[in-house]
Amino acid sequence: MTFLVQKPAPLEDDTDSPLEPGGLVARVHAQLHDMVLKHEIPLGRPISERQLSLQLGVSRTPLREALRRLEGEGFILRSRGVLEVRRITLEEFLDLLKIRKVLEAEAAGLAAGAMDAGVLESLRVRLTALAQAERPDNHERVTLDLELHRAVCAACGNETMARLIEDLRRKSMLFATPPTPQDFRASVAQHLDLLDALAAGDAARARAAMAVHIEATLTNVLSRLLKR
Repeated sequence: MTFLVQKPAPLEDDTDSPLEPGGLVARVHAQLHDMVLKHEIPLGRPISERQLSLQLGVSRTPLREALRRLEGEGFILRSRGVLEVRRITLEEFLDLLKIRKVLEAEAAGLAAGAMDAGVLESLRVRLTALAQAERPDNHERVTLDLELHRAVCAACGNETMARLIEDLRRKSMLFATPPTPQDFRASVAQHLDLLDALAAGDAARARAAMAVHIEATLTNVLSRLLKR
């Protein structure tokens, strides 16, 4: 089984060792990791080394090493000799969201008034365009969600908290149910409210907006599962 994703620019070979932190394997690992988070490599489907090798413009050797790293980090697993993106259980997902709600709300409060105005405006323009699109691009939706939450973490001033949140978010994205149009519109509205609070430097409102957003995610996922 194959999957179709946008073709990124080919990665050039390094003069450095491909196994060094800044070498080819590290870059392939980062790109594959990003593809997993954006669901460009779908959950539960066999991973084709041949297709990824062609798509990324690299040989099988650095690709396999990058896949081994992802496997060691728990993002992919090997089942009956086949590699696939790991899918976490509902219980794990709910536990992760509860912890994220506490930490990300605090991060939003710390980031209020500390974020670059240009970054905030760029996110606002793109979110607004996404909300107004007749057929919203799910890839852009996921990309914007990642960028906004990462920007908040980067501005919170607490590197330990930022690392914990990033790890929790990465793991929670290994559980997915298709968003409904209503969920999507509500999520964009929540993000825009958060941007307003961050731009205004209102820490209390930023905390509340982030908590509302994550709680809504939890509620919507449970609602969709109960309707199945």
